[in-house]
Amino acid sequence: MTTPPYAIFAMLFYSFNILLIMPMLLKIDGQTQPKRTLFLCTAFLAVICHYLSFTELFTHLTLGADITLLEVSSLMSFFIALLSTVPMLWNVRTLAFISPIVYAFALINLLMTEFIPSQIVHLQVNLLLHILISMLTYAVCFIAMLYSIQIAWLDRHLKRKKALPSPDLPPLMLVERHFFRVMLSGEILLTIILFTGTYHLLHALQLSNIHKALFSLFAWIAFGILLVGHWKWHWRGKRMIIFTISGMILLTIAYFGSKFFPT
Repeated sequence: MTTPPYAIFAMLFYSFNILLIMPMLLKIDGQTQPKRTLFLCTAFLAVICHYLSFTELFTHLTLGADITLLEVSSLMSFFIALLSTVPMLWNVRTLAFISPIVYAFALINLLMTEFIPSQIVHLQVNLLLHILISMLTYAVCFIAMLYSIQIAWLDRHLKRKKALPSPDLPPLMLVERHFFRVMLSGEILLTIILFTGTYHLLHALQLSNIHKALFSLFAWIAFGILLVGHWKWHWRGKRMIIFTISGMILLTIAYFGSKFFPT
């Protein structure tokens, strides 16, 4: 359902950004400011083209048409890319170092959506707002998971007293602070989704709905334990990463395992 020209342009811009950001992160040359401006411009062009590739898809959805599972995944990757790109306008340093993973994820999703046939998923028009908030929630939690991986990588280098590949890498404490802010935002959004999803579950008691609700609840509990542990017992390190990735796996099972949303 995507519009091929926009999807192709988005893939090209994402690819260019991945190739551009790596030398900047490694400080291979000293011309970082001009390259940063170019990176931001092309990053926004990639996100805009990615959004425009859904124009036909959104039209079909408002008419009650079906959508493929890969198109839902691509839409999810758009939200992740958008949330990772916009804050970089305010020079949020911690996001620059996860952007190659984010853009690679978006690129892979676009490629698979364009060239691989996928399973059909029916999305109910009256639940579009709930669906969009669910995608936003997943995107926020996904970014929190990437932050946890960044923390683990920084912590490993510091403990082994290895030289960091770039002097511009953000301090570990700054990354941890941003991680818990993003994680708290994801937990709040997930709480909203669970409340609104309960209303839908009571009106459409199906096995797929129960599956999604249960695994979303398990993810909410995992994230909640992590946040309470950090607030009360100052949890950090491996325990923090285990709870984050475990919660993200549970949330992915809830979304993908039930084909995202009930048929």
